[in-house]
Amino acid sequence: LDFEAYDSMSVQFSRGCPFQCEFCDIIVLYGRKPRTKTPAQLLKELDYLYELGWRRGVFMVDDNFIGNKRNVKLLLKELKVWQEEHQYPFRFNTEASVDLAADPELMEMMVDCYFDAVFLGIETPDEESLQLTKKFQNTRSSLTETVEKIIKAGLRPMAGFIIGFDGEKKGAADRIINFVEEAAIPTALFGMLQALPNTALWTRLEKEGRLRLTGKQDINQSTLMNFVPTRPIEDIATEYIEAFWTLYDPEVFLDRTYRCFLKLGAPKAKPAFKLPRRADLYALAVIIWRQGFKRSTRWKFWQNLFGILRHNPANAEHYITVCAHNEHFLEYRQIVRDEITAQLAEFQRQEALMAEKTAIAA
Repeated sequence: LDFEAYDSMSVQFSRGCPFQCEFCDIIVLYGRKPRTKTPAQLLKELDYLYELGWRRGVFMVDDNFIGNKRNVKLLLKELKVWQEEHQYPFRFNTEASVDLAADPELMEMMVDCYFDAVFLGIETPDEESLQLTKKFQNTRSSLTETVEKIIKAGLRPMAGFIIGFDGEKKGAADRIINFVEEAAIPTALFGMLQALPNTALWTRLEKEGRLRLTGKQDINQSTLMNFVPTRPIEDIATEYIEAFWTLYDPEVFLDRTYRCFLKLGAPKAKPAFKLPRRADLYALAVIIWRQGFKRSTRWKFWQNLFGILRHNPANAEHYITVCAHNEHFLEYRQIVRDEITAQLAEFQRQEALMAEKTAIAA
């Protein structure tokens, strides 16, 4: 691999998740009893990355890093020692369930090991939808307060959201936008609900005759739903497009990121100084030029940056990195709008043809 072309490497500590979310295929593929490597196995992988010269991010790609809390705490105890001995060469990110916020000791251990961000499967602020899809772990306490605890502990939240649950009321996308803004989650990954093979959702929809398996089936953020929802697909798709567009409006994103970083707990790790790469310096120049001079965000960019330097300087580098993320989303939101609009038009054309054939046959 050309390490200069990569932002992070990936390692895996566990498989499986103890929860029972209806739409999730992880429990189908890997089971509900999380299994882990030993700390020695994982550290051996980090040793090899270190020997190869890697000195940047490492993503723990576990579907729920804290699915087995006992074993993950055993890992973190040894990982902290390893990081100290090697002068913290790696920043870690991972994915975890929201009950992470209920374990302050675990969050502290993660921050001690130089974890600085965590992906949370929030899905929706609508409790009825969470109950329906059996994501009960998200209904036990206030989701806004949960996210705030994680931020204050020193972990930047990334979060996944879904629109299109059965029984969902109009305006679901607006409720997601309001939640993301209130909770100050910089990166909100947003998609329309998809039925994945062999999940409980797939089985239920198949019995109800609601699966729609024609056309595009790569199932990503630019794909229409692959089943018949309980409200018009046109409403869901329109809400989705506008929400994605709004979430990554340049000024909205900068404001939300700034509010998150004002609260973000300072890192505890003390990594060794290293000279920035040419790629990093180039990226920094691009961000400063586009967001600090070229766009209408220029005043907000500088005001917020100086605010972070004043109120949370230990997280300034992290802050600029997250500001850079919107360069991707600004381009990607246009792709989402174009592709979903095209698929919706084709869907409506096919529906009109079917209606015409039915009328002729009658």
